[in-house]
Amino acid sequence: MAASMFSAPIPGQSLTDKPGERRWERPPDFNTTEEVLQLYLTHLSKADVIDDMMVLLETGFPVKPLVKGMRISNTMNGKHNLDVGLLVEPLLVKFISATAESLDVPYKLGDVDLEQEAAEKENARISMLIDAALSKSDKTAGEDEGVALMQEIANNIDTSKEDVPEEGEAPMDAEAPVEGAPMDEAPMDELEPAEPEMQQEQPATPQGAGLMARG
Repeated sequence: MAASMFSAPIPGQSLTDKPGERRWERPPDFNTTEEVLQLYLTHLSKADVIDDMMVLLETGFPVKPLVKGMRISNTMNGKHNLDVGLLVEPLLVKFISATAESLDVPYKLGDVDLEQEAAEKENARISMLIDAALSKSDKTAGEDEGVALMQEIANNIDTSKEDVPEEGEAPMDAEAPVEGAPMDEAPMDELEPAEPEMQQEQPATPQGAGLMARG
């Protein structure tokens, strides 16, 4: 039986309920960051919880969404308020990451470049289509120009994947200066100081001459 459109809650219906009926509308159980952090660490330090978390991280689930889910759940259950949960969230991310590293469990934080991921998926799709077309063709690149073009496109896609530098890797074109190499010497005429111009000597005024006699 289909649900009736008139059985849905009307706008503002939650405001007519008695205040304090929901758990997040009441004062939280823990108020300070120290208490909330101790709450999480006590729970996350249990052996069963650690095993389940490591299995989840091995499947590729990121750490940050995991911590965010725990924070939202405990906020809705009234364990702590939203502000304290946001303050302890980075500490929980570091704790889970350090635990995974100590157990040699691969993990990812969740900082995914969506544009790069979409480009990689598109390149993989194009490569798959080209490989399928080449497998159906019974001609070689020398016999058919279309086959040669498809092989060239596939090679360009593979080359673009190899040419992307990894994070922290310097480009190959940049040349670092060799230690001990002589510096470019400036011309000697530029290093020599310019000789001061000789001031023109004024003729000496003869003694005993009046103002009219001075040239």
